[in-house]
Amino acid sequence: MAYTKEKKKTIVQAILNEVMEGMAVRNAIKVHNISQTTFYNWLREDEAKLEQYARATEIRADVMATEILTICDATENDIIVDENGNPITNHNVIQRDRLRVDTRKWLMSKMQPKKYGDKAQLDHTTGGEKLINKMEVIFKDFSEDAE
Repeated sequence: MAYTKEKKKTIVQAILNEVMEGMAVRNAIKVHNISQTTFYNWLREDEAKLEQYARATEIRADVMATEILTICDATENDIIVDENGNPITNHNVIQRDRLRVDTRKWLMSKMQPKKYGDKAQLDHTTGGEKLINKMEVIFKDFSEDAE
């Protein structure tokens, strides 16, 4: 199917908006009934759209961070009342929420590793000082026979 330049622009912008709101790219593409190949080809054709896509994926990770806070702060279903009127901790809801948070954290660390990853970046520069590139090891004999 041939798309006009304006139709391409409209579809790409709609997909980017959905990604920024937290939707997976694949799902956003399906909504608009185009193939992933077509979408990524359209991005490659337009450097500005490619940059917008990168920003949209960054924003999506930030949206997930906000979702994590919302999930963690929600307590409405943590306690249920049994048939005798006794309050009981709803472990199923708590475990599901833990999974939702952990999944988002994992995805964020993969999507934006510099911002949400676990690895600390170390600066290995020397500030202009020369690095030692040779080490000399001297073995000394401390046995009784050596003098």
